[in-house]
Amino acid sequence: MRRSPTLLVVGILAGLATFAAGCGGTVGNSGVATEKGGQVRIAMIPKFTSDPYFKAAEQGGRAAAAELGVSFSFNGPVDADVSKQSDLVDQYVQQRYSAITVSANDANAIAPALKRAQAAGVKVSTFDADAAPDSRQTFLNQATFAGMGQTLVDMMARQTDGRGNFLIVTAVLTAPNQNRWIAEMRKYIAAKYPEMKIKAVLPGNEDLAKSRQVTLDYLRAHKEINGVWAVTGIATPGVAQAVKELGLKGKVAITGLGVPSLVRPFIKDGTIKEVCLWNPTDIGYAAVHMAKAQVDGTLKPGVGNHLDAGRLGRLEFIAPDTILLGKPLIFDAKNIDSFHF
Repeated sequence: MRRSPTLLVVGILAGLATFAAGCGGTVGNSGVATEKGGQVRIAMIPKFTSDPYFKAAEQGGRAAAAELGVSFSFNGPVDADVSKQSDLVDQYVQQRYSAITVSANDANAIAPALKRAQAAGVKVSTFDADAAPDSRQTFLNQATFAGMGQTLVDMMARQTDGRGNFLIVTAVLTAPNQNRWIAEMRKYIAAKYPEMKIKAVLPGNEDLAKSRQVTLDYLRAHKEINGVWAVTGIATPGVAQAVKELGLKGKVAITGLGVPSLVRPFIKDGTIKEVCLWNPTDIGYAAVHMAKAQVDGTLKPGVGNHLDAGRLGRLEFIAPDTILLGKPLIFDAKNIDSFHF
């Protein structure tokens, strides 16, 4: 992932100082935090702030907050740093926020901070990337893990006739959703495409330059690779750059997760045929609706129940504590210009 400018770092620190100094509030009888006047306050913590994916999620979150009449704060680490996420959870608890929703960098490392938040009476949820289930109350899953794994494999199989040797470039090795997707990919490959072989899984550390470099190094040393999966959106343009630099466009297939604004040039020139994702604006929007319903006490977990998510309609519980946003979207040359995040 690209490193953020110094000004972004300064802005984040200034934002923390502002809410630490000026967000005085009151606490109701239940311990739920509100601003003066009783307004609910919801905090959203992304994996990191410098990815267009999470900027789009922020836009969705702010739109939902405006509709619902709640106060909204968006803050996270500049890079995929779980310790900074935990620090932010603790700060929001100290400022007596009503609800915190997090996209976790590490499912287990952030769990103690989330448990402290619950103990303080704060409603806790996760979106996009889950934490340990006992550390949060609900999880908004963008797509089923099996559905994502199968979509990723099928996209590659269409380009390689379902056979060959493959590299996976992931996020950090502890990333919960990536690890679940990769596990589902392996299961699906074994059942449907036994001639597809995953040779290595390498961390790109949610960094575009790092993802490019690990791809360059591996492809230089392993001429037998037929394709590369990038299972995090920030890695995909880095992988594509590496393949182009090595003169392997059209020879090494690329697919995976793709943020339209980052992969559009590679889709246009044919380096990448297709990628998948979901609308991050929608996941941010739904996450705030979920958090507000938790605070109101109207969210009733359980299969067969649902979340009323404004313009998104009814989002169903697919497990006792998990809400599903929807199916993955596939982006290719025919539709990429219709998406602007």
